[in-house]
Amino acid sequence: MAKILSPNAVASFQPMFSFATWLLLLLCPAITMRLIAEERKAGTWEVLLASPVSSFQLGKGKFLSSLLFLCLVLATTFPLVLVAELYSTVDYGAVASGYLGLLLLGSAVMGTGLVVSACTTSQTVAYLVTAFIWLTLSLAMKVLPSYVPTRFADFFFALDPELRSAPFSIGLVDTANIVYFASIAIASGWLAIIAIERTRKPSFSLVKLVSCIALLLVSLVAVNSIALHERGRIRLDATGSRAYTLSEQSSNFLETIDEPWKIVVLLDEATTPKPVVRQVDEVLRRYEDASDFIQVERIDPTNPSSIQKYEALLQELVSLYGSELEVAERAIHIGVEEFSTFMTFALSTSAWAESLSQMESTTDEQETLRTLADALALVGSEGGVILDEVYKALEVHEGQPLPKIGLARDILVAASGQWSSELAEVAMWLSQTRTASISAICKNEVVSFDNTALRLAKVNDDLRRLGSLEIGQLASQLAVGEGALILSPTRGTLIPASMLFPKNIGGSKTIAIDLRFRGEQIISSAMRSLQYDKMPTVVFVHAEKKSLLRKQQNNVDVRAVRGLLETSRFRVQEWVPFDGPRPTIDSGPVVWVVIPPSSRAGLAPTEREQRLLDSTRGLLAGNEPVLLNLQPSLLPRYGQKDPWSALAESIGVTADTKHVVAERVATGQNALGIQRGQMIHTTEGEHLIARAVDGRPMFMPLPIGISGGVSLLQVFPTEDRWMDEQWERDSTDFDAIKAITEPVSVATAVEHHGGARAVVVGSGGWLLSWAADRAMSFGGNQVAMVNPGNSELLLASVEWLSGLDDWISPSPIGQQTNRVTGLSTTAYMVWSVVLIVGIPIVLLSAASVTSMRRHA
Repeated sequence: MAKILSPNAVASFQPMFSFATWLLLLLCPAITMRLIAEERKAGTWEVLLASPVSSFQLGKGKFLSSLLFLCLVLATTFPLVLVAELYSTVDYGAVASGYLGLLLLGSAVMGTGLVVSACTTSQTVAYLVTAFIWLTLSLAMKVLPSYVPTRFADFFFALDPELRSAPFSIGLVDTANIVYFASIAIASGWLAIIAIERTRKPSFSLVKLVSCIALLLVSLVAVNSIALHERGRIRLDATGSRAYTLSEQSSNFLETIDEPWKIVVLLDEATTPKPVVRQVDEVLRRYEDASDFIQVERIDPTNPSSIQKYEALLQELVSLYGSELEVAERAIHIGVEEFSTFMTFALSTSAWAESLSQMESTTDEQETLRTLADALALVGSEGGVILDEVYKALEVHEGQPLPKIGLARDILVAASGQWSSELAEVAMWLSQTRTASISAICKNEVVSFDNTALRLAKVNDDLRRLGSLEIGQLASQLAVGEGALILSPTRGTLIPASMLFPKNIGGSKTIAIDLRFRGEQIISSAMRSLQYDKMPTVVFVHAEKKSLLRKQQNNVDVRAVRGLLETSRFRVQEWVPFDGPRPTIDSGPVVWVVIPPSSRAGLAPTEREQRLLDSTRGLLAGNEPVLLNLQPSLLPRYGQKDPWSALAESIGVTADTKHVVAERVATGQNALGIQRGQMIHTTEGEHLIARAVDGRPMFMPLPIGISGGVSLLQVFPTEDRWMDEQWERDSTDFDAIKAITEPVSVATAVEHHGGARAVVVGSGGWLLSWAADRAMSFGGNQVAMVNPGNSELLLASVEWLSGLDDWISPSPIGQQTNRVTGLSTTAYMVWSVVLIVGIPIVLLSAASVTSMRRHA
């Protein structure tokens, strides 16, 4: 129960079903051990055999009665499901799958127990033999594959009852596993009937008995072999049975929409896993239900019946970007004409340069003129290849539904820019002092070269002024064929298919990863980006020698949060002050995330760290929005000032880098350990950031105390937490610790110097991948982030620092996995007593009442 109902735990019943699997291997033999054996011992078996009941009816009745008792036992766990529903969203599909798996396993075990009970007069023997058979089967099938050739390993794994029941606990209903347990239950039931019949008729033929058993075993193997074959095997994903609910962040955004928007999903259904399609469809339905201004449409470009819809979509795009397309096409048309004119000029001028190179001049002049003649002759004769590429980019056909206007522009920009520069250099060379025999001729041609260079330069400038050409970007993306096209009243954007429909998660052989929260995150971020011309840029500032944006050893990088930010349509860069000057970012707000060095050799800062300190000081002095992360330091212990805490003081924040919040934890009997990282589940502040991360588990390694500004995160006092000065040591004197008595703030938001914003977090590693991207598996493809609050904290901080206060609210990240929320410690203790003590008392009371009424 502790793994299911504890505060902030993942709302999954998989731990309960996994534990119950082993429990049933011990409980079910106890249910069946006295069904027949005890009746034989008590002498009532003969009376039962003398009744007008067939052996089949007798065996069926015994089996069904034990199955009914098992159902009653499993029903005692239903209150846990109901209580979990009060504090989370229970996935009833997965729960039903888990109970089905337990019933099937219990049926197989009880069928075997019935056979053993029919063959002995001792219920103890019946229990021990049945439990021995199943425990030995499960344990042996885990060991034997290591001692046999690999081609036989699958055979032994297929016999393991624990592996067969595990898929049910994660929500995967597999017909092969159903057949496995059902066939054992049916076969053992027939064996029990044979055993009962042999009791009635001692003269029952031994040959007939052996033949029946042999045929039964052959049938058992044959049926399971067929069931394991992929062609006849059906897998049903029972997870995700509850309707998806949009996050508060998305709901708030949709309330602001008062004009028609359109979401068009383009995908080839034949190549996209159906579980993924269902999840994305469900998210899109939630958008359509949440706003009357949202229209959702699905188009399969490979389906002939969708051609009209696809063409209508293209026409809508052309209409939306009509003015941009018209201006761009006009500029490209002019560029093509000017380049054609230049090609004619090049052909005629190349002959002039070639003849001039034959006249008396210096060797350098002759070489230059021959090079010029060759270059002009080449562009005059082969320049058409460049124009062919421009025409090809402007074509519209099945594989290119819209003209790649951006590509055509870029080709002309590159060509015109190169030749305008080179012609200007030629004009300058011709105007300089030349050999007397060619001097006058050269100067006469300066004007023609200058004029051609100027015309090409003007074309280049006009093409560059077209900007990013959104219609060109959409055309290039549409050429890929799949994605989600989002159209606002004025603009459009395309979400690549690789982000929404990852092909590698399948779901054909196990349950599908729940991508609904990810789909919502991507779609909402794309829609918001259409309302803002300039999205924020996040710059990670650090002093490491290697890039933190790429994967590094031990996940000491920001690769995970980078992916999150880019998914949310934020631009991401990094800056190492030691390696170069501050990057210039032309548009949009910029948030600087400062990451201190993960280690320091000696007490004095290295040159790389000093550059980082100086740059951070400059950012704060310039009132730039900064997310400043701090780590503990040894300097205060030796009477020196920590330069990082001095930076924080410049904006009114005091950081205790001398101490770390440590916690004493029990690691075993009479054994204590130290935990120098804190899990924070709840926040009590009213700040926008604090409200956005409330209830999201966050992990803060080596947290230090922060004061000043508005507190965002706090570590609350217990008798086991203290401020540890010897934080770098593995051990401490627990008798000398002094427990904290007041909450310790470890993150704060501050507005300084007339409104400049900054966030200071007293933990340096909280946003690194090893902490922010930790995940746990629940079997199959079920994966949950352990610390989703780390990502939520970064997103909310970046939005607040960017001035986007209306964006801040719990985002879809927290919906990756349902969690138990709103359950206080007191409520947890009360429910624990009710479920662990109350249910057995109710059952005992009911049994006592029933017993008294029977005796009365």
